Amino acid sequence: MFSTLCTITISTTAQEHDPWVIGIGFNIVDNSGTRFKQLLNIQENWNVSRLLVASVEKRFDYDYGVQSLFAINQFNEGKTINSEDNSSDIGYYSLDILFKNYTSNYFLNPKRSWFTGFVMAGAGASLFNRGINKTLNVGFGFNIKIEYELRLSFQTLGKFSIDNNTPGNANHLQHSVSLIKWL
Repeated sequence: MFSTLCTITISTTAQEHDPWVIGIGFNIVDNSGTRFKQLLNIQENWNVSRLLVASVEKRFDYDYGVQSLFAINQFNEGKTINSEDNSSDIGYYSLDILFKNYTSNYFLNPKRSWFTGFVMAGAGASLFNRGINKTLNVGFGFNIKIEYELRLSFQTLGKFSIDNNTPGNANHLQHSVSLIKWL
């Protein structure tokens, strides 16, 4: 009996301090090739179709996390891709592994704050235009607490190709909004 009580207490404490976090939401991909010149040119550059993004994250001591992020989108006909007009719809799929540092925890109490900011870096692969684009990724984001275990997450990820910078293998931005839940 005592052993069972200790096991329940330890597992509950572990989940509070090192929770698993799952998320689902939508994403936008900007692969216009304009670098930072037309970040908000939504009509010509942002691809908003098949918007699914799903994530699983393991948190450590509130300050760190490792996240796996899967996204589905589509480059729409008529949008700009790598500085060229896209003549057909092209499917976009990506899988990224990211290390996150919750930087706001250095000056805000993570248990009481309604806001959590983070920076992230990692590697990934994107499949589009019949090619696999291997990337190194850096980004930032923030979470807004709805309830203790439920949050709204906003993040922007810069994906820098480590392949040749040709059509289908290019640097791009991916923005996402997700509803995340601590388990």
